Amino acid sequence: MSNPTPPTDPAAPVSKLAELSEKARDAQRTVEAGLSQDRQKLSAAVADAKDKAEQGAQRLKASGEQTKGHVTGAWNQVQTSWQEHVTAVRDKIEERKEERDVKRLRKAADDAEDYASDAISFAIAAVEEAEYATLDAVLARAEADDATEAAK
Repeated sequence: MSNPTPPTDPAAPVSKLAELSEKARDAQRTVEAGLSQDRQKLSAAVADAKDKAEQGAQRLKASGEQTKGHVTGAWNQVQTSWQEHVTAVRDKIEERKEERDVKRLRKAADDAEDYASDAISFAIAAVEEAEYATLDAVLARAEADDATEAAK
Protein backbone atom coordinates (compact mmCIF):
# COMPACT_ATOMS: atom_id res chain seq x y z
CA MET A 1 0.00 0.00 0.00
CA SER A 2 1.47 3.35 -0.99
CA ASN A 3 1.60 6.32 1.29
CA PRO A 4 -0.70 9.14 0.24
CA THR A 5 0.88 12.39 -0.79
CA PRO A 6 1.02 14.73 2.20
CA PRO A 7 -1.38 17.66 1.85
CA THR A 8 0.09 20.87 0.56
CA ASP A 9 -0.55 24.29 1.99
CA PRO A 10 -3.81 25.44 0.37
CA ALA A 11 -2.73 29.05 0.84
CA ALA A 12 0.46 28.58 -1.21
CA PRO A 13 -1.11 29.59 -4.55
CA VAL A 14 -2.64 32.65 -2.88
CA SER A 15 0.75 33.74 -1.53
CA LYS A 16 2.22 33.30 -5.04
CA LEU A 17 -0.47 35.68 -6.35
CA ALA A 18 0.52 38.19 -3.67
CA GLU A 19 4.15 37.84 -4.80
CA LEU A 20 3.05 38.43 -8.39
CA SER A 21 1.16 41.55 -7.38
CA GLU A 22 4.19 42.93 -5.55
CA LYS A 23 6.46 42.18 -8.54
CA ALA A 24 4.04 44.07 -10.80
CA ARG A 25 4.06 47.09 -8.44
CA ASP A 26 7.86 47.00 -8.29
CA ALA A 27 8.07 46.84 -12.09
CA GLN A 28 5.73 49.80 -12.44
CA ARG A 29 7.74 51.89 -9.95
CA THR A 30 11.00 51.00 -11.70
CA VAL A 31 9.67 51.89 -15.14
CA GLU A 32 8.13 55.14 -13.89
CA ALA A 33 11.46 56.08 -12.31
CA GLY A 34 13.20 55.20 -15.57
CA LEU A 35 11.18 57.82 -17.44
CA SER A 36 13.08 60.58 -15.64
CA GLN A 37 16.52 59.00 -15.37
CA ASP A 38 19.55 59.96 -17.43
CA ARG A 39 20.68 57.46 -20.05
CA GLN A 40 23.45 56.01 -17.90
CA LYS A 41 21.09 55.21 -15.01
CA LEU A 42 18.44 54.01 -17.43
CA SER A 43 20.96 51.70 -19.12
CA ALA A 44 21.88 50.29 -15.71
CA ALA A 45 18.18 49.77 -14.89
CA VAL A 46 17.69 47.98 -18.22
CA ALA A 47 20.65 45.68 -17.51
CA ASP A 48 19.32 44.96 -14.01
CA ALA A 49 15.84 44.21 -15.34
CA LYS A 50 17.33 41.92 -17.99
CA ASP A 51 19.29 40.02 -15.33
CA LYS A 52 16.14 39.64 -13.20
CA ALA A 53 14.15 38.43 -16.20
CA GLU A 54 16.83 35.88 -17.06
CA GLN A 55 16.90 34.63 -13.46
CA GLY A 56 13.12 34.37 -13.51
CA ALA A 57 13.25 32.41 -16.76
CA GLN A 58 15.79 30.04 -15.21
CA ARG A 59 13.57 29.57 -12.15
CA LEU A 60 10.58 28.95 -14.41
CA LYS A 61 12.52 26.38 -16.42
CA ALA A 62 13.71 24.63 -13.26
CA SER A 63 10.19 24.63 -11.88
CA GLY A 64 8.91 23.20 -15.15
CA GLU A 65 11.50 20.44 -15.00
CA GLN A 66 10.35 19.51 -11.48
CA THR A 67 6.67 19.43 -12.37
CA LYS A 68 6.86 17.82 -15.83
CA GLY A 69 5.06 14.73 -14.61
CA HIS A 70 2.33 16.72 -12.90
CA VAL A 71 1.26 19.22 -15.52
CA THR A 72 0.27 19.02 -19.11
CA GLY A 73 2.80 19.24 -21.90
CA ALA A 74 1.02 22.40 -23.05
CA TRP A 75 2.47 24.42 -20.17
CA ASN A 76 5.97 23.19 -20.95
CA GLN A 77 5.39 24.13 -24.57
CA VAL A 78 4.32 27.65 -23.51
CA GLN A 79 7.48 28.00 -21.43
CA THR A 80 9.69 26.86 -24.30
CA SER A 81 7.91 29.05 -26.83
CA TRP A 82 8.15 32.08 -24.54
CA GLN A 83 11.87 31.54 -23.96
CA GLU A 84 12.50 31.23 -27.70
CA HIS A 85 10.55 34.44 -28.27
CA VAL A 86 12.47 36.31 -25.58
CA THR A 87 15.79 35.14 -27.02
CA ALA A 88 14.84 36.31 -30.52
CA VAL A 89 13.69 39.71 -29.27
CA ARG A 90 16.82 40.18 -27.17
CA ASP A 91 19.00 39.34 -30.17
CA LYS A 92 17.13 42.02 -32.12
CA ILE A 93 17.63 44.50 -29.27
CA GLU A 94 21.37 43.84 -29.27
CA GLU A 95 21.48 44.43 -33.02
CA ARG A 96 19.59 47.69 -32.52
CA LYS A 97 22.21 48.94 -30.10
CA GLU A 98 24.75 48.75 -32.89
CA GLU A 99 22.62 50.84 -35.24
CA ARG A 100 23.13 54.59 -35.53
CA ASP A 101 20.80 55.37 -38.42
CA VAL A 102 18.02 57.66 -37.10
CA LYS A 103 15.30 56.01 -39.18
CA ARG A 104 16.30 52.57 -37.97
CA LEU A 105 16.59 53.79 -34.38
CA ARG A 106 13.05 55.20 -34.53
CA LYS A 107 11.78 51.91 -35.97
CA ALA A 108 13.66 50.03 -33.26
CA ALA A 109 12.07 52.27 -30.61
CA ASP A 110 8.63 51.58 -32.09
CA ASP A 111 9.37 47.85 -32.09
CA ALA A 112 10.60 47.99 -28.48
CA GLU A 113 7.43 49.79 -27.40
CA ASP A 114 5.28 47.25 -29.25
CA TYR A 115 7.21 44.41 -27.60
CA ALA A 116 6.74 45.97 -24.16
CA SER A 117 3.02 46.30 -24.82
CA ASP A 118 2.78 42.71 -26.03
CA ALA A 119 4.76 41.42 -23.02
CA ILE A 120 2.42 43.31 -20.69
CA SER A 121 -0.63 41.88 -22.49
CA PHE A 122 0.86 38.40 -22.15
CA ALA A 123 1.48 39.02 -18.45
CA ILE A 124 -2.11 40.21 -17.96
CA ALA A 125 -3.39 37.05 -19.63
CA ALA A 126 -1.02 35.02 -17.44
CA VAL A 127 -2.37 36.75 -14.32
CA GLU A 128 -5.92 35.95 -15.39
CA GLU A 129 -4.92 32.32 -15.96
CA ALA A 130 -3.15 32.31 -12.58
CA GLU A 131 -6.33 33.59 -10.92
CA TYR A 132 -8.35 30.81 -12.51
CA ALA A 133 -5.73 28.15 -11.70
CA THR A 134 -5.42 29.34 -8.11
CA LEU A 135 -9.17 29.35 -7.50
CA ASP A 136 -9.38 25.92 -9.11
CA ALA A 137 -6.56 24.68 -6.85
CA VAL A 138 -8.33 26.04 -3.76
CA LEU A 139 -11.56 24.33 -4.86
CA ALA A 140 -9.74 21.06 -5.60
CA ARG A 141 -8.12 21.13 -2.15
CA ALA A 142 -11.48 21.84 -0.48
CA GLU A 143 -13.06 18.93 -2.38
CA ALA A 144 -10.18 16.65 -1.43
CA ASP A 145 -10.46 17.69 2.22
CA ASP A 146 -14.23 17.11 2.18
CA ALA A 147 -13.74 13.65 0.62
CA THR A 148 -11.11 12.84 3.24
CA GLU A 149 -13.48 13.86 6.04
CA ALA A 150 -16.34 11.88 4.50
CA ALA A 151 -14.15 8.79 4.26
CA LYS A 152 -13.35 8.83 7.99
